[in-house]
Amino acid sequence: MKFPRLRLTVGLLLAWFTANGSVAAERSSAGAGTVAEVRVDRQETVVKSFFGLGIQWDPYEYPPRPAAWQLTRHRLDFAKPAFFRVMFSGNAYCRGFDGAGQPRYVWTESEAEMRRRMGSLLAILDYAQTNQIDVMLGEWGPPGKLGEGEHDTITAPDDPRWARLVTDAVHWLRTQRGYSVVRWYNLMNEPNGSWMWPGGKVDYNAWAAGIRGLRRSFDAQGLAGVAIVGPDNSGDWDWADRVSQELPEAIGAWEMHWYARDQEVLDGAIETLLRAKKKIILAHDPGARDKRFYMGESGLIDGRCNGDQQPRVRTFLYGVMMADYAAQVAGAGWMGLSAWDMDDAMHPANGHPAVPVDTTLKLWGFWNTQGTAMGHPEDENIRPWFYPWSLMSRLFPRDTRILPVAPTGRANLRIMAGETPQRGHFNFMVVNNADAVRSVRLVIPGGGRSTVQLYHYFERDHPSDVDGFAVPSLSLPVTDLGGGVRVDLPGRGCVFVATVPAS
Repeated sequence: MKFPRLRLTVGLLLAWFTANGSVAAERSSAGAGTVAEVRVDRQETVVKSFFGLGIQWDPYEYPPRPAAWQLTRHRLDFAKPAFFRVMFSGNAYCRGFDGAGQPRYVWTESEAEMRRRMGSLLAILDYAQTNQIDVMLGEWGPPGKLGEGEHDTITAPDDPRWARLVTDAVHWLRTQRGYSVVRWYNLMNEPNGSWMWPGGKVDYNAWAAGIRGLRRSFDAQGLAGVAIVGPDNSGDWDWADRVSQELPEAIGAWEMHWYARDQEVLDGAIETLLRAKKKIILAHDPGARDKRFYMGESGLIDGRCNGDQQPRVRTFLYGVMMADYAAQVAGAGWMGLSAWDMDDAMHPANGHPAVPVDTTLKLWGFWNTQGTAMGHPEDENIRPWFYPWSLMSRLFPRDTRILPVAPTGRANLRIMAGETPQRGHFNFMVVNNADAVRSVRLVIPGGGRSTVQLYHYFERDHPSDVDGFAVPSLSLPVTDLGGGVRVDLPGRGCVFVATVPAS
């Protein structure tokens, strides 16, 4: 469908995607005739201090060329992610144990050898440190075989040697290498899943013992300020409930994964369930009100194929669905979410040939830096969903105050409103996740007068510069936010609004 360019009248839209209408979808022919007035309450708060929009950026199985590294950094400079989730493995830095049972670490060898084995991780941390982007570092699971010795294998999360390795690695990264941005640690990826355990047998007790052991080890080695995140479950919400009851003292930030089905997004199930999970955790963990709640991995599962590929990331619609997903996370009172993931070249799904083929990589990223090598140079371009994700990250930065938005009375129309740390700067996102034409008037009582810029993400209307980065679709004159702004949405897509108080 070819969409006409978005038409907007004077005013402003001060709203973060929190509203979830319950009315049946309107017919496209009737949508433009009714204007839903949406009020933003500046006196109330949904999230006091937003964690922000993050990105999964892991060490590469297929490292980028130097020019691709530079281009990746340039794109991240624009996106301004609030945090990175970075997962690696213990066998990258440990070669096993000596005759006395002491670990043999690669950082005790030459810089060249350390760079050979850890260079991709260090390059990621270099960027994060330079730009003061917080890092949630972690290991996928017990490292397995570390060397050739009889006792050089770690296969269980409660093996105390693993806690020792992790503690030494985090201590070295923070104190010797100066990566102070490593502030959270994720001991094991998706421990509720059979896919993460040898033989497919999940062992909650072993995982819980590992978490407690790591917390003791961190505290003993001067790493009390590094929070252990968890439970890192993928779905399986009963797992999260159990952790909140049995070891809340060891969890420094509540973090989970959800690969949602389209219908869950459209039905508003994400907001409903996450609100319920937060309520349960708050009831069990007396310290939870001072901890972060966020999604460590987020994505859509419908359409996944070839083992672990999501070709829908190449489509415009994936960006709309992920914006809707993010709106519901914020509406539930959670503090942020991380996109899975940044670059296809980080992870193989099937085999590991010298040059990846079409079925090799986990196709989930904002781009693929191996596109040229694979015969698809266009795959190195920015994919559509980077457009809304980067705008969300820029317009709702760390410590934004998320504001409540009155329900619109329109199905699949969600609005998110935030006041940035620069007081009086209000930014908004409106998501129309239906083909129907919609019109809304966004009203912010007492919002004052501001200059306004609007960004469009519609299939035929998403202006960008030569780098593929979003540029404003429209700039409004000084506008009284209390009077409201009418926004006409011609169909499925998003509008972002940025305001600056008039001098």
